[in-house]
Amino acid sequence: MIVLSDNANTHWQLWEYEQPDVCLVFLKNWHEELVERHSLNLDWRANELVEKVASKCNNTVVVTHSGGVNVLPWADHPNVTAILAAHYPGQETGNAITDVLYGKVNPSAKLPYTIAYNESDYAALPTTSVNTTGPDDWQSYFDENLEIDYGYFDAHNISVRYEFGFDLSYTTFNLSDVKTVSLSSEHITARPKEQKIAPGGNPALFEPLYNVSASIANSGERHGGTVAQLYVTFPKSSPTGTPPKQLRGFDKVFLRKYETKTVSFALMRRDLSYWDIEAQDWIIPKGEFTLSVSFSSRDLKEVIKIAPLPG
Repeated sequence: MIVLSDNANTHWQLWEYEQPDVCLVFLKNWHEELVERHSLNLDWRANELVEKVASKCNNTVVVTHSGGVNVLPWADHPNVTAILAAHYPGQETGNAITDVLYGKVNPSAKLPYTIAYNESDYAALPTTSVNTTGPDDWQSYFDENLEIDYGYFDAHNISVRYEFGFDLSYTTFNLSDVKTVSLSSEHITARPKEQKIAPGGNPALFEPLYNVSASIANSGERHGGTVAQLYVTFPKSSPTGTPPKQLRGFDKVFLRKYETKTVSFALMRRDLSYWDIEAQDWIIPKGEFTLSVSFSSRDLKEVIKIAPLPG
């Protein structure tokens, strides 16, 4: 075992005898309250370490411990055969990682953020220094609006390394037969009915208007789980700045090999509305909505269209 810190000399011998069958490289990123991150790279010259090991070991497995986004410039190295984003698994870290690497457990988690190719691809870069004493230098105005994570990358057509919702599994899944059913017995209006405001807003916003269903099949040789995701693309009549698609539902299902199950999502009025600053109300725009059921934000398997308010 080799432990490398920020001050370590990297001119060390990797191994003295025969090359191992597999090399495990454990990397980390320190996170805590009141401490800012200065980079999206992993700590302790991690990139240099992976390159060093992978240059000598043709079966290099990288395990990262981190509480957020990291760039992984070595992910395309031909000798890096697997990357496990462990995040912070707690006291059962060793058992959990061993079970996944040896195939005792089939991983089924999804990335809760986008991993870009470069730090500069992100909309809000870490601020490490300011060469002025202005009172607003450290102020964040959150002017990205709805262009957050995948919404930003989609809106600006930026290629990414691993998209929001991405995962790998020891089995394969297929998605088909997407259907939608209207649940409203009344004519759908652009604005919700006026009701007494409750916690969360107008209760009418949470009334389901449509049910979307899809079939998920495990076509591989292993039992496993996956997360079906429902994305909604708003009509062209929507305000400027509306992301190309927005996550509106997800459902995790576990399937035995060759098993098929149905997942369903209830689309509420709130899911199909935007906040109109002039009307000071939630509005359903006119035109066609595109509903996409997929396994990640860029793996859109099945598409169906609805028009609550025909344009």
